[in-house]
Amino acid sequence: MRSHDVQAPENRPSGVYTNTTGNAEMRRGRPLNEMVTQKILQASLLLREHDLPVWIVQFARETYENPQPVQQLAVGTTVTWPAAFIVTDDGRSYAIVGTGDVSNTRQVGAYANVIGYVQDIRPELRKVLSELQPARVGVSYSLDDDSADNITHGMYRILRQSLEGTPFAERLVSADEVLIDLRARKLDVEIERIKAAITVTEEIFTEIEHMLRPGVSEREVAQRVHDLMHKRSVTSAWDAGYDPVVNFGPESPFGHTAPSGHITLEPGMLAHVDLGIKRSGYCSDLQRMWYILAEGEDAAPQSVQLPFDTVLSSISAGFGALRVGRPGWEVDSVARKVLVQAGYPEPEFSLGHQLGQTTHDGGALLGPRWARYGRRPELLLQPGNVFTLEYGVTSPLGQIGLEEDVLLTADGPTYLSTPQTALPCLRP
Repeated sequence: MRSHDVQAPENRPSGVYTNTTGNAEMRRGRPLNEMVTQKILQASLLLREHDLPVWIVQFARETYENPQPVQQLAVGTTVTWPAAFIVTDDGRSYAIVGTGDVSNTRQVGAYANVIGYVQDIRPELRKVLSELQPARVGVSYSLDDDSADNITHGMYRILRQSLEGTPFAERLVSADEVLIDLRARKLDVEIERIKAAITVTEEIFTEIEHMLRPGVSEREVAQRVHDLMHKRSVTSAWDAGYDPVVNFGPESPFGHTAPSGHITLEPGMLAHVDLGIKRSGYCSDLQRMWYILAEGEDAAPQSVQLPFDTVLSSISAGFGALRVGRPGWEVDSVARKVLVQAGYPEPEFSLGHQLGQTTHDGGALLGPRWARYGRRPELLLQPGNVFTLEYGVTSPLGQIGLEEDVLLTADGPTYLSTPQTALPCLRP
């Protein structure tokens, strides 16, 4: 893909900075965000698919202090002053930014027309929309999907005020379907980055197993994992206060909880770790289990082995139910039924979420049709979706939870992680 050199005409000190093709940006050593460039091209195709002529990708200010999910995906930079990033269904793209934000926007290389302003964004915004004359203008807000909800209430009001007296103020519509698909339909380069993050995570799990000795606390294991992340130049995939989640035995609270400095691992306990890392902007999310043999034991007791096998069967059933064109709630119901029919309480969470630039990456959800999930469980699964598959139950000796990362293709699902299919039993 060729880079763009953006130049400011002398007679327009705060106007349009047009592009000329060439390699000047590369010659000057400026980093071009190729991922954003590819996602912008993909966005134009999705706009045609959804019959939306123009999309205001982001309308925001001070985005370093107030970041939004769309920035990393389809903007590639932060801004200080009010800015509008716009993509059209015929491949045109515009970035209207304060003149102090022009240089950073140019270096991204994804927006063909960079327009700098000094006093007020409104004239340039109205001018661009008047030239495009769209019948509908998509805005990045959503009632159902937090990853597609990318404009504050205040900025939305400013956007409408900026367009008062034009027909465009009444043509603003949600672009959440476009943004959901843009995030969910992973490009090959995105899938490779997720796989690389998974590889690092599995390496760390191998080292975690060596830490699991009687007397070690949940917090000590978490701290050592953070050291391993640092050595590998990766970061936590979610809040570092509970990434990883570490659970030892039946007294450890299950869920999104910080590891305890008081709960230590002892023989006859289960060890559970939920770990995700972020590498090159993309995440992993996996859960693994171990059992610490008590004195005289050669294998895990049935009170542990049976629920482990049931969770494994549930996840396997969900994997087998994954199909393009199927709503997510149907996949969840297949896996959920395995647990319920085995006598366990109905899970209080979904089977799986999408995975990408964030751990909970929005889009179709493998979950029940509950109000808290909005319409996401109704969305149809698509090729290029990357999901987690996770369920858990409680046993007398601790929590049991497994989680795998999978890719859905036109031919069906495939595991990106190496599935855990047996419960390792460790001697103290």
